[in-house]
Amino acid sequence: MSNSFWQKLLASFILLFIVMVSCGKFSYAAETDQTASRVVMVVVDKITIDDYAGDHLRNIKALTQKGSVGLLNNNTGAGIYSEHTYPTIGGGAHLIGTDEGNYAFAEHERVADAFGWEEYQSRTGWQSPEGAAVQLGIGRLQRLNSELRYPAVPGALGQAIEDGGYKTAVIGNADTREKHRRLVTTITMNQRGITYFSDIDRSILIENKTLLGSFRTDFTKVLQRVEHYKKAGVALVVIETGDMTRIYESRNIALDTAYQQQREKALAEIDRFVGELAESMDFKQELLLVVTPTPPSEAIKETKNLTPIFAVGPGYTPGTLLTSSTTKRDGIIMNTDIAPTILKALGLPSVLEMSGRPFMSSSMVPEGNTLEYLANVNQRLISTYQGRAPLQSAYVFVQIIVLVMALFGIFLKRHMAEHIKPFLLVVMAVPLAELLMPLLPVKSVPMLAIQLIITTLLIAGLAILMQRKLKVDPFIFICLATAGTILIDVVNNSYLQKQSLLGYDPIVGARFYGIGNEYMGVLIGSLIIGTTAALQSWVRYRKPLLVVTGLVYLFAIYAMAAPYLGTNVGGTIAITAALLVTFLLLLNVKFRLRTVLVVAAIVLIAVTGFIAFDLSRPAELRSHMGTTASLILNSGSSQALDIIQRKWAMNMKLLRYTVWSRILLASLAVLALLFYRPRGIMEKIRTTNPYLFKGFIGVVTGALVAFAVNDSGVVAAATAMIFGAPPLVYLVLSEQKHDQQHKII
Repeated sequence: MSNSFWQKLLASFILLFIVMVSCGKFSYAAETDQTASRVVMVVVDKITIDDYAGDHLRNIKALTQKGSVGLLNNNTGAGIYSEHTYPTIGGGAHLIGTDEGNYAFAEHERVADAFGWEEYQSRTGWQSPEGAAVQLGIGRLQRLNSELRYPAVPGALGQAIEDGGYKTAVIGNADTREKHRRLVTTITMNQRGITYFSDIDRSILIENKTLLGSFRTDFTKVLQRVEHYKKAGVALVVIETGDMTRIYESRNIALDTAYQQQREKALAEIDRFVGELAESMDFKQELLLVVTPTPPSEAIKETKNLTPIFAVGPGYTPGTLLTSSTTKRDGIIMNTDIAPTILKALGLPSVLEMSGRPFMSSSMVPEGNTLEYLANVNQRLISTYQGRAPLQSAYVFVQIIVLVMALFGIFLKRHMAEHIKPFLLVVMAVPLAELLMPLLPVKSVPMLAIQLIITTLLIAGLAILMQRKLKVDPFIFICLATAGTILIDVVNNSYLQKQSLLGYDPIVGARFYGIGNEYMGVLIGSLIIGTTAALQSWVRYRKPLLVVTGLVYLFAIYAMAAPYLGTNVGGTIAITAALLVTFLLLLNVKFRLRTVLVVAAIVLIAVTGFIAFDLSRPAELRSHMGTTASLILNSGSSQALDIIQRKWAMNMKLLRYTVWSRILLASLAVLALLFYRPRGIMEKIRTTNPYLFKGFIGVVTGALVAFAVNDSGVVAAATAMIFGAPPLVYLVLSEQKHDQQHKII
């Protein structure tokens, strides 16, 4: 490589360093340091945000005027069922639960022919303190979660509070005559399954055999016990209201009218209790949380997975929405955020094994009622979620059909070229259309489909019009418009991606912010093809365009990696490799082994630099990248191997089952075929469109690296190839139109 090349490379290093350092000023966002003397959590399970539309929960709804409210993602290590959601809250990570978690007892309660403390000692070998609640499923819980490929510790919250010199208390249960339901103890227990203060036996209930479940919680006694534990200096009091679970679990044996009447009455009683509890609390010193860990199964079938959560107390601004560093989304938090929030509120240090981050009041104050705002947000998320699978499947099917039609035109019916080319532009226009659709109102999946078709046709039609009227290459318009919109959206807190059909979904909860794997692939493909097409077409401005291209590439890497924008580690590796390879090709650098090693070194330095910067920030402000790196540094290489194995296993699973694998394989097959047949066509394209040809190499590089280093690399590679195969086929059709001498064999 020439000295000129090394000078340019050194300049690129310096510029990249300046960009990395400059992000520091955005990183230390102010957070409240206010602490509370006590946290009281009220658990109201098996309800949804729809239950707040009526008049049964007036007192709880009134909490929005005193504090913050949000939607809670209830994902766990196994599924959205109560036996998993409760221990997940107590562990601060996605745990797996067990039905044995229901079997917690006061030490004096009878368990078959033994007392609770005797059964606990027989199962664990440990003695229980007097007055404590013992969790008999602790052994099973520990075994199940020790097999996970990430840290997941049952009882991490209770243990951290105990280690800080405080105690926890649990009140209430969801028992019926037939079964004990005491999962609430998995929130308050320590790692040995012990909650030191408890009222979980049936003395806290009122028996009434004329009601579903035969029991109702005696909220008068609950209030008395709360006051008792306050005087005892208990730091965390968790209250299981229980009645909604009791009624819900008995729904199949009851008439619908009886079920609904008892449900409404129970909601009103719970609301009255929360109102009295709130009046007894000092919100300058105490934090009140009202949490729904699990939606009903009927709601889950309708994709109503997110449930309401309320927070009132020090640091929570009235009329605001909740957010956290986990989600970085106004109004949405994770159930894993609850435990770190409680620890932070009590002034206790964070726990490494907790994947969540403390939630706080968002700076956003929605107009009007915050609950109504969240209900509208939730409905839009549901519509997008329900439309995603069928519309993306249809899109992949259309892509494959268009590619097959194009091959038919190339090999058999060349006169069809001009008729096929617009369809290739339509395929390329879809990601931009899906990114812009959140700007439109959405009420149903059919409406989403209509909007998608119209928006796509408008973008493709505009590209064709600009080609005819302004002689602007359609690749330049579609690709640069797509890449530009993605980058602008990232700087704007990813508003469009958060609601896009091709974006990530808070209901699924795999990613909440930044650039997701779908649009990571789109960005790589569209940016490379758009810039190389511009260099190919605008010959007069080629030198300044090359400089601008380098700067835009650096900004794209920064946008993918910067912690405050939402780091995507695999995406950073893929986009750095793809853009660097493309830029070196544009500089006419010859690729030898030394060049490949230099590219790998630069990618490693870039990723390491962003990780080091993220690690320098406070733990509660770190992105997923910094959190994972911290975990690896503290846990050793075994944790890194577990992460690699988990990501690779996910990739192989997606390769077998996702529809995106079809278009990825189809795109690669088309590229491979066109490199050999028609004879001479690829050499012709390389000669007549050298810059664009280098862009194709860059896109393929990005797709392959994305596939290798991402847990859903199949998706990223497939979306990158949207701007690999269709444009190349478009050029082949164009070349065949102008040169009929190309032969198939």
